[in-house]
Amino acid sequence: MDAQTDQLLLRVHPAELKPMGIEQALRYLAEQAAEQMPTCGTAQEIFDDAWKREQQESTCLGMGLAVPHARVQGINHPGIYAAYTRSGFAWSGEEVHIITLLIVPLENPEMHLRLLSRVVRWRRGLTEAEMLALCESSDRLSDSLQLAIAGDQSPTGI
Repeated sequence: MDAQTDQLLLRVHPAELKPMGIEQALRYLAEQAAEQMPTCGTAQEIFDDAWKREQQESTCLGMGLAVPHARVQGINHPGIYAAYTRSGFAWSGEEVHIITLLIVPLENPEMHLRLLSRVVRWRRGLTEAEMLALCESSDRLSDSLQLAIAGDQSPTGI
């Protein structure tokens, strides 16, 4: 990890996410992120910015992954709140299994790009079967994401 992301807070939702609409999912994830990572801003701040960005352009990257993001004023440390669903649900016409909500300081847009590139590189390093295997446990997904964000080349963490 580099100096800007060494204080990254990473949490993975402890249970499989139930299918829901995009707006509902973003609101739910923002609430969970704010509760579990209070230094990353309020649920309303996170949701408002993530939803605004989602309405401008979908954050579904394909490959079963959506990466919504919020830039929050006044926070010092970035956060990632991830959730998974084995069955998948619709996100802008794509089937999504993993959602990684990036929360970064408004004052540091480079951090958003750095984290996004690491998450995308992580997903590209996974086969479909490996990605679905990560959706079997929050610990497995958390370990894999932590390695990817730290810069490890092994995306599965297995």
